[in-house]
Amino acid sequence: MQLSVFFALVAYACATTFSPGPNNVLLLSSTGQYGFKKCLPLMRGIWTGLITVMLICGFGCKLLGDLIPSIERYARFVGAAYILWLGYKTLTRRVVSDSAQGAEQKEKPLNFVNGFLLQFLNVKILMLGIAAYCSFVLPHGTSVPATLIFAVTMAACAATGNLIWATIGSLLFPIYSKHYRLFNGIMALLLFWCVYKILFI
Repeated sequence: MQLSVFFALVAYACATTFSPGPNNVLLLSSTGQYGFKKCLPLMRGIWTGLITVMLICGFGCKLLGDLIPSIERYARFVGAAYILWLGYKTLTRRVVSDSAQGAEQKEKPLNFVNGFLLQFLNVKILMLGIAAYCSFVLPHGTSVPATLIFAVTMAACAATGNLIWATIGSLLFPIYSKHYRLFNGIMALLLFWCVYKILFI
């Protein structure tokens, strides 16, 4: 994988996984309610599920690319269109309520199994994985090392975003609610930059 492609993948992964989503909002709510330590099993479950889903996305798309080489020319545009849509949704996103997630879990936080299984129901993560692989890896070749780099990069960036949201916990929501337009604007610009890299570089 070329270094420029890798950096574009990292920018895409950070922009899409650091923003509010099911995992981040769930961790924000859970650590705000139960504390960081009690939510470690949930975090480990989410991270294990993330790397598993990214490996499935990568090798699944790799197999499809090997079977149908012509998909590569279309995958780039499909991936770019999806990232463009994500950028628009990020730019127009409103403040996310941190009270909705985990409202039914007042007795104890979710566990490892809950976090792991959630990733297979998390449409955002599945679509991000498929779009990223089709946009950043598939057009440049489908080697096993490139697929592993993709899976680890996506999962590591997502896990870092999760960790940030979980660490800040309930303190993040007031900060985000005051500056969400600036934060969303920066994330959207990163996504639009990724679209440019996909289509023109």
